[in-house]
Amino acid sequence: MLKERLYDESNSEVESFQLVLGYISGYNIEELERKNEFDSIERFNALYYQVAQEIYNKSGVFVTALTYKSRVLYPDCPEGGERVYIIQGSRNEKFTPEPQKYQDAVNLLAMTLASKLKQETYSIAWSNTTYSYFKKE
Repeated sequence: MLKERLYDESNSEVESFQLVLGYISGYNIEELERKNEFDSIERFNALYYQVAQEIYNKSGVFVTALTYKSRVLYPDCPEGGERVYIIQGSRNEKFTPEPQKYQDAVNLLAMTLASKLKQETYSIAWSNTTYSYFKKE
């Protein structure tokens, strides 16, 4: 009888981020309501991966993330809200032991994406969280 392999668990206090980033340039209502190539999450993820890989090649830090399409509501926004992506991630100490290098990589990633997407603004919320990582022994 085969014995099932157990998972090795590591827990640590790490930094997490949530980046909110529009992908349609400007604040022109007509432009914001028009179809855009980045309406496709696959297209956005390809851009994200390209930028993250470039940062990894230079810094050794790959910003692993979850991406979600969403809407931001604010005064005089397009009907239904401005189309944005929410990008979330947490530092894994096994791969990025230095918090400052992680934060620098996230900030560079956000700035590069915002520039490529011609965004005037974006926001990053940082928090500390308990991170559990499981790996089969």
